[in-house]
Amino acid sequence: MKKIIFTGILVTVFAFAGCEKFLAEHPTTFVSPANYFNNEEEVNMALNGVYDILGREQIYGGQYPIRHTPSTDESFFSYASFPTGPFFYNFGSDDATIRILWQYLYDGIERANVLLANLDKADMDKDKRLQVKGEALFLRAYYYFLLVQNWGDVPLKLTPTSSVNNVNIARTPMREVYARILQDMTEAEGLVSEISTLNYGGRVSKSAVRGILARVCLAMAGEPLKDVSKYKDARDWALKVKNSGIHSLNPDYKQVFINLCQDKYDIKESIWEAEEYGTNNDAFREGGRIGNENGVKCSASDPANVGYAYGFNSTTWKLYYLYEYNTTDNFGKRDLRRDWAISTYTLNAAGTKSNIAATNIYGRNCAKWRREYEAVRPLNKNYTPTNFQILRYADVLLMYAEAENEVNGGPTPEAIAAVNDVRRRGYGKYSIGEVVKRIVLTSGGSGYTSNPTVTITGGGGTGATATATRTGNAVTAINLTNTGSGYTSAPTITISGGGGSGATAIAEISVITDADLTAAQTDSKEHFLQAIKDERARELCFEGLRKHDLIRWGDFITAMHQTAQDFAAHASMSTTIYKLGHDAAERVEKKHLLYPIPILEMSLNKAMVQNEGY
Repeated sequence: MKKIIFTGILVTVFAFAGCEKFLAEHPTTFVSPANYFNNEEEVNMALNGVYDILGREQIYGGQYPIRHTPSTDESFFSYASFPTGPFFYNFGSDDATIRILWQYLYDGIERANVLLANLDKADMDKDKRLQVKGEALFLRAYYYFLLVQNWGDVPLKLTPTSSVNNVNIARTPMREVYARILQDMTEAEGLVSEISTLNYGGRVSKSAVRGILARVCLAMAGEPLKDVSKYKDARDWALKVKNSGIHSLNPDYKQVFINLCQDKYDIKESIWEAEEYGTNNDAFREGGRIGNENGVKCSASDPANVGYAYGFNSTTWKLYYLYEYNTTDNFGKRDLRRDWAISTYTLNAAGTKSNIAATNIYGRNCAKWRREYEAVRPLNKNYTPTNFQILRYADVLLMYAEAENEVNGGPTPEAIAAVNDVRRRGYGKYSIGEVVKRIVLTSGGSGYTSNPTVTITGGGGTGATATATRTGNAVTAINLTNTGSGYTSAPTITISGGGGSGATAIAEISVITDADLTAAQTDSKEHFLQAIKDERARELCFEGLRKHDLIRWGDFITAMHQTAQDFAAHASMSTTIYKLGHDAAERVEKKHLLYPIPILEMSLNKAMVQNEGY
């Protein structure tokens, strides 16, 4: 069970969010740096304060994946009560959600700056001091990474604020901010611990640093910087994670998210997580909104037992049909991720599930984080203890494949294997194994007066069932009703009863390569890149990555306008929320590649220049 709680003490007198007063947060406790940082305990408390920003409701505890990044070609914000905001691309520089993101990221940077400036004062073990330095450097760099992704040029501030009069700070060019991010993260990589030493993903480890460095380098290689030399760096950092021997995919895709809901760590797959704790019914009040705002909508009449959820995020037509899910004649080609990531049911006030009609695509919420699995009881109506995974091993494999493709001008066997590893897990190859994918009738026999019984035995697996259909006195079809699982060879099919004899059939089982990319998807650099783009949507949907993926690929505006066309073609525009989703996608233009500088920051900081279009 997870027991990590990142609560810290405010150790500064003058600290700013960008140029907003950090003291506006009304801390209950603050200590001057001159009287703090005396020992390891005080240093760790300050470090916890730097981490604390990650899990805040305004960052990964809720708003960043749920309100800042949901409206893409894979998902839309499916809640009509908020008509304006970044989720509908209907906002200005006075938007509170955008302002708060800016404020909290700079809060985290200020906390890191104060810690780094005072770290050497502490009486503590040198190795532990260096580890704290590495974690603080990395966290500060990561907060800058989120800032530069969302605002472009931002003030680069590397020392604590010493006076309330130091408010006029110019924006630093994006390229220089990225250079500092790389410098700090690279230094951190040599200082922090291996994740196998920590044994949980809530703290910065070498694997976390390396994986995020791969993400940063891919961002730099794409739009708008287009520093293609960074593809090699991205490949090399991802390869360090891959070659560490520590990480592997959880065999069962859905278990990745069940573990998060149940407060269980899985360091093989989940490399870095934003920590939440409890349900805000305790003194710590460190719960988040994961599963509550982005779960299957349920207006529970008994939220303490059922699990209230708002259903803010839902699938697009494109995402739903990106998954291969053949239910007719090829049960071996079925991507099991679809029905875990995207809801197949609705919930009434009592929590009773009702299946969603096959044609109702846009009415399907995100379903990755399901409140029914939460271990902390009673449930809180609005807050959950569910961590949010910032970095998963599946993402590392896909980043590696993308960078390898770019470096070599086309896919290598290693890059293809990395993508196929993700796909095989998605098709259940590592959890349910091989299934019976079809039964072929080889002889109809004769003399049947009723449908005979079909029995499936052997083959190393279990659970496969089928029925027979006769026409006249012969068996004319064998209908597979359950594919079973765990087959290592074709089972035996026995047809008995029905008054006749002579009917025979053979079974075919799926094979592991059923999940693999096709030759057409790997025959060129361009085709392989498109396969990776689609695979990232299938694997990582609703995890807050798609918007910035589309931006770095140069696909964002085109993809959003196509999403608007999909809404118009496949959704009812008389339905308020679908109309809002359509209008949001159609509204996207060049200015939406970045956020506006918050108006409060503009009013305080006379050196600040607004982003174009706001």
